[in-house]
Amino acid sequence: MTKMTTLTRRAATAILAGMTLIALAACVPEPPDGRPSPLDGHWVGRYTPQSMRVMDRPCTPGYGGIRIQDGRVSGEATNTYGASYRISGHVVGADRIVGNFYFRTRSVGSLKGHLVKGRLVGNYENVDGCRGSWVATRQ
Repeated sequence: MTKMTTLTRRAATAILAGMTLIALAACVPEPPDGRPSPLDGHWVGRYTPQSMRVMDRPCTPGYGGIRIQDGRVSGEATNTYGASYRISGHVVGADRIVGNFYFRTRSVGSLKGHLVKGRLVGNYENVDGCRGSWVATRQ
């Protein structure tokens, strides 16, 4: 190989790596910027599974509350059996949230939601395959 071919290949590899990094960064939501959002406040609501069983495991409804402050989402949810889950996430754009819920320290599911007519509504899915919807109102 000539020196020019080697340099051309290295430049092409560097450009491709840079474009890949930019594409990946575009897919990741921006972290909260610490500024107040229209969603800031305390929200309480209920979640409801689409079905009551998935692969012989129960999918349970429940209730919970979240607090949104300066782009950060935190809270707790409890199912009908009394198991509690910690919620953590962030605001995306002006009216959307994304997050995860945890049992002890283990991530066991994800959620997303958005503002509709003064209520937060969204969907969730856990690691066992249970899916459903949730709705919360500002307190």
